[in-house]
Amino acid sequence: MKKLLPVLAMMLFVSFSYAKSASLFSYDAAKVEKALVSVNVLDDYVSQAMVSADELQLDNPVLKNFSATPALPAGNHPVLGIPSLIWGLVLGWVGILIVYLVSEDNEETKKALYGCIINAVAWAACYFLWWGALFASAATY
Repeated sequence: MKKLLPVLAMMLFVSFSYAKSASLFSYDAAKVEKALVSVNVLDDYVSQAMVSADELQLDNPVLKNFSATPALPAGNHPVLGIPSLIWGLVLGWVGILIVYLVSEDNEETKKALYGCIINAVAWAACYFLWWGALFASAATY
């Protein structure tokens, strides 16, 4: 019990030190409201004109706030913000499966596979080193 109390106190201290960064969750409500108004205008236009997203004309004045290119590039999106190599390295085949199902990107799945291969090679190296050390120590006696 004497060893448990300092550990719990240390965990509590660490959690309080991370809780002070509330500026991470601050946002400008006016900018969000402005963006939502322009999206609502676009939604009203699409519903009234009965057009699909493919049929929209980019020279339309309603669409002047929207760009034709997406905000994010088409590829290289890590799953949940974690690089795919780490998914494969830490979780192995489960990480590969998660990346494959969530990202549906062959390049990201390959990165997860490389992480899984690195993990397997590291485990095999540790395994053989352990047996080598065991035999070396047994041979000295």
